[in-house]
Amino acid sequence: MELKDFAALIAVGAQGQLGDQYEISDTVTMKNNSTEYIGIMFQKKTENIAPTIYIEDLYESYKVQEVTIQDAIKEVIGRYEKSIMGLQRISGMSVDYVGCQDRIIYRLVSRERNSYMLKDMPYIPFLDMAITFHLVVSINDSCMQSLKITRELQQRWGISVEQLLKLAKKNTPELLPARVCELSQLIERYMDPGEWKLKPEEDLTNEEKIDMIVVSNELGINGASVVLYDGVIEEIAKEYDSDLYLLPSSIHEIIVVPVGEDDLHRTFSSMVNNINQRYVDEDEVLSDRVYIYRRAEKKFE
Repeated sequence: MELKDFAALIAVGAQGQLGDQYEISDTVTMKNNSTEYIGIMFQKKTENIAPTIYIEDLYESYKVQEVTIQDAIKEVIGRYEKSIMGLQRISGMSVDYVGCQDRIIYRLVSRERNSYMLKDMPYIPFLDMAITFHLVVSINDSCMQSLKITRELQQRWGISVEQLLKLAKKNTPELLPARVCELSQLIERYMDPGEWKLKPEEDLTNEEKIDMIVVSNELGINGASVVLYDGVIEEIAKEYDSDLYLLPSSIHEIIVVPVGEDDLHRTFSSMVNNINQRYVDEDEVLSDRVYIYRRAEKKFE
């Protein structure tokens, strides 16, 4: 059974259990990097919000007979009921410009991979990437809820993309403070080192002892945008008295490496491509390019 057929069965089953006060259907949603996700959309007829519950994990469990169709239907309905309270908060949230000014933040995404999505969003080109804008709904130590700022919302507010950038430059570092650490610390915190191994010719952390610094935010979500924060990259370049390579390991972080005597641009490009292909989910890839920060000119290229 294909995922789309599985989704259709789950939607029919959920509809049967919840009754005609709901309209429940399988749907395809486009996420970052034009990645498509299949889920179940719940539309209660008395409400104006329609949450979508994604089911790829349930499908994988069904394929290996860990769950039945009935188990999956029950789980999807449970997930919907848990999500509805948070979505009701979003639905009731004011989007008046005055009340939203201090909650506008920015992110970095691939411009090419998101060309379709960017048609409906204000953005600013940055190298081969795009700076997009988002409205924070809620944030705590472990997660954040946010809404994309669309061209429609921008027009309702009557502000320019430059004004959005000015607000986001102030708000993003305040709401999502920068976190700078060594690559080894990141691996210890989030990964099993036994599963995260590069090819021998790409492992530059042992014999050569090259410093690798991870730049992200304290939440660890969409932290690549920290390279845009005033002073962060400049301070690293000043500390090492060097230009810097910037390796976009995902939308969540950037790896920064001081430029030494050897030209390692090609090696790092190969490493980024390898990481993107083997370890990074498709919707979290930022770029296959390696960038350089020129300390004297204070510019990226």
